[in-house]
Amino acid sequence: MAKNESKNAVSPLERTSRLLDLVPYINTHQGISLVELAEVFEVSTDQMISDLTTLWMCGLPGYTPLELMDLDFESGYVTIRNAPTLARPRSITHEEGVALVLGLDVLRSGISSERLDLIEAIASLSQRIARLVNLPLALSASSNISQEVTTSVKDAIAHRSGLQISYHSLYKDVISSRVILPLEILDSQGYLYLHAYCFTALDFRHFRIDRIQSAHSVEVEKPSTALPVNPEKIGFSVKVVRPTRDVAERFEESNLEAGTVFKGSSFSQHWIARSVLASGGAVELLSPEEIRSELAKRAELILNRYEG
Repeated sequence: MAKNESKNAVSPLERTSRLLDLVPYINTHQGISLVELAEVFEVSTDQMISDLTTLWMCGLPGYTPLELMDLDFESGYVTIRNAPTLARPRSITHEEGVALVLGLDVLRSGISSERLDLIEAIASLSQRIARLVNLPLALSASSNISQEVTTSVKDAIAHRSGLQISYHSLYKDVISSRVILPLEILDSQGYLYLHAYCFTALDFRHFRIDRIQSAHSVEVEKPSTALPVNPEKIGFSVKVVRPTRDVAERFEESNLEAGTVFKGSSFSQHWIARSVLASGGAVELLSPEEIRSELAKRAELILNRYEG
């Protein structure tokens, strides 16, 4: 009994593989006895009955009795019908092609660069599927965060060492070189941020990791200021002037009506200011006052340019 239990204690993947092998085997060995079939696949008779019962629910899309496989094994001998239709090649839909290409890309990203044979095989298969369903070859599911940058950041945090980074600020649209002391990685609104002390700004800053283009270890002196463990976000209050889809998506507010006031928070003062400006007058920033004053100055400057 213990032997049978050990033999049948397989992973779901192994059982799925056996089920896939069962269909063509039974199809070419119609009327094989249940006991012999269990011996061929090295499982107990009870396990084979469980597998055959599962196959009853398998078939082609539609999943009616016309498409499902029809098995008979109650007599102790196994026969299968409708299985030959599974041997017919199916065309791949556009959605299926996208899923396959993205899945292969994820698989490729997890393979060592030394396995060039696997990488080339995956690339070849991806190209064939892409051509088959007319997909752009640039389609990718890989993260746009550099693996080298991620490794450097994690090492710097672990050893409390400094980094010299090349950083692209989307708000200012400039690339700057900074020396920082990484403290921790934060997750906010679906993005990873690096909380660090910036020796260029002489203050604590947050850097979106996918915008760090390069990172190299450097020697730095620890800042005398106490390093906060949980930095606070900047809170803001916004009044809806005109409900729009852009406002709902930008501020992640689904229930919006004219006159509605909602609160939010962000690690970046620039993000708050640019988000309000980008709304095109659909929202009014109520607080904080310093950002509100800055927006008023920008708006006045823009209006003066139009008048000139």
